[in-house]
Amino acid sequence: MRNHPLTWLMIVLNLAVFLLVFSMPEALRDTTFDAYSFSRGTALEAWRWLTAMFLQVSASHLFFNMLGLYFFGKHLEEETSKGWWLAIYFISGILGSFAFLLTSPEPVVGASGAVFGVMGAVMLLNPTRMIHLYVFPLPIGIVAVIFIVVETMVAVYKTAFQQLGNVATVAHIAGIATGAIFAFFYKPKRSLQGVFVLALSLALLAVLGPAFALIAEIGSIALQVIDAVVGFFLYNIAGLLGFLWA
Repeated sequence: MRNHPLTWLMIVLNLAVFLLVFSMPEALRDTTFDAYSFSRGTALEAWRWLTAMFLQVSASHLFFNMLGLYFFGKHLEEETSKGWWLAIYFISGILGSFAFLLTSPEPVVGASGAVFGVMGAVMLLNPTRMIHLYVFPLPIGIVAVIFIVVETMVAVYKTAFQQLGNVATVAHIAGIATGAIFAFFYKPKRSLQGVFVLALSLALLAVLGPAFALIAEIGSIALQVIDAVVGFFLYNIAGLLGFLWA
């Protein structure tokens, strides 16, 4: 934790807020989401730009956001200063939320825009670094390309069939773009090299797509099992904290 203090700080804060919110009685929890989420009608209430990022709608929402933050965030900390890391995280999250509001009247919550921003930066600054997000080791560049392709396909599908829903795909894409722009400002030459590596990753993915899809599928199944176990413990811990509101 000492080597990646910002990543762990954000994980701990998100976890603490989740446990606190889900320990509340349902009526109070709904009021809390209304008071601190971010929507078109509250867009000028600047504190919501931050508070909405720490509200997660479920244990799965928290788990997958924090899993991504762990793998991408710690490597970004090794590439940037603390100030740049915080700027990338929070500005990506804020701009991702605003992007979502352009396409949906629904309130937006969650750290996904921020997490995708972190990924967008580190995929250019260190695309060859190996991570175990899907259990099996894959380069950050390959993982990022998989995410970008999937998110783009989902966005195109939703737009074509007018099924925008409440999954903030646009926020994810905006987060990636924001993080990538920050990377170019921080280290232009290295980011250009990162673009070249991503292009190679995309070509490799096109050739070996089935193999990578199999790895991702196996990893996803394992993550779903872990997610279910983690969710069980999180909801029960939150339940034990219910005495705070008695």
